[in-house]
Amino acid sequence: MKYFLCDSPALKRYLIENPHEQGEVKFLQSITEKNMNVVDVGSYIGITTVTMAKKVSKVYAFEPVPEYFGILKKNIASNGLKNVNVHRLAVSNREGTTEFYKEGASSSIIFREDANKILVSVTAIDTFIAQEKIDRVDLINMDCEGSELLVLKGAEKTLRENKIKIFCEIHHDYLEELGQSVQDVEEYLKKLGFKVYGVSLDDLKLKEEIDKPEYIYAVN
Repeated sequence: MKYFLCDSPALKRYLIENPHEQGEVKFLQSITEKNMNVVDVGSYIGITTVTMAKKVSKVYAFEPVPEYFGILKKNIASNGLKNVNVHRLAVSNREGTTEFYKEGASSSIIFREDANKILVSVTAIDTFIAQEKIDRVDLINMDCEGSELLVLKGAEKTLRENKIKIFCEIHHDYLEELGQSVQDVEEYLKKLGFKVYGVSLDDLKLKEEIDKPEYIYAVN
């Protein structure tokens, strides 16, 4: 599915057939609130972006791949959303450019020999928040395929200064290729005062044991 309308029968069927995305949507619906400002890292075509934007005050969405970015903008427009600020940027711990590798529906900084290599612009959350003069961030949603720790390190000031929730998909193999692990992510967040839980989309229950969770959920 590329294009969709929120709450349409077609999207509902798609989510039933794709429990991974369905679990994400359900969990985000459970943690979002009306007046939230949300940073959405790795928006792809916008299913979670639109889900959150229907409920919260503002979404700042980031998608670096031109193909996905174009679809994302169309899905936001077709759903009549005026509260989404969209940026064709990757998010990391620095500003500049980086090589991205797109393979099928996946894209990341992790080298793949058969992938399509593209050069994308990069920002850090702290830099973006300062440039845009955003007064607060309430939730960061992340699907960044290996850049989890880099994104969070680039948001340290934001994480220290806001009462904030983090929902993050964990790509264990990609983290390992960068010499990192979910335990590194957990340790970093705990040093900033966060309580970190593992999340399984099978039942959406929070688990305090961090081994190889599909997702983590963190609150300070």
